[in-house]
Amino acid sequence: MNHRISRLGVGLLAALAFSAVAGTALAAAHPKHEAAKKPPAKAKDLNGWGQVTWGMTHKQILAAYPKAREFEMGNGAHVRYLFGLESVRLGGCAYAVDFEMKKNALRRVTLYGQEASKECGDGVDAQLVKQLGAPAGRQKDAESASAEWKAGHTKITLRRGIGKAVRKVAPVVEYQPK
Repeated sequence: MNHRISRLGVGLLAALAFSAVAGTALAAAHPKHEAAKKPPAKAKDLNGWGQVTWGMTHKQILAAYPKAREFEMGNGAHVRYLFGLESVRLGGCAYAVDFEMKKNALRRVTLYGQEASKECGDGVDAQLVKQLGAPAGRQKDAESASAEWKAGHTKITLRRGIGKAVRKVAPVVEYQPK
């Protein structure tokens, strides 16, 4: 009887080894295959941007970002008055940060790229993908491209120029509550 068990044992081991090819449940349990099948990054549950959260007051934002202030952005006829950070470096590129308020509560954060270049647009796109995973959607036409992420309580939209427009249009990243 011992002889019969060892034949069964050998047969069973051979069957297991034969069935453990890539893509099967047994192969996925093997440490060599676990590294290759890393799960995709899950989007974080964001409730704002950086150190601010939706609904914060003007005073709370100043406590989180003491350098926040009112400033003008743009030139000529297209001047905007913003409350935020005049220049922040993200991914090697400069951005102006606008904390948009409604009834003294934070309702949107917009990052305006101050450099129109392919490197800045590609850099912020790659940074968002690394942080949040693949976007929920992408749109593209001849002059511009956009991508959108959903991260818990926050929707993030990246808009940028492409092709010849990449030298004229700096990237814009908008964070707003869903």
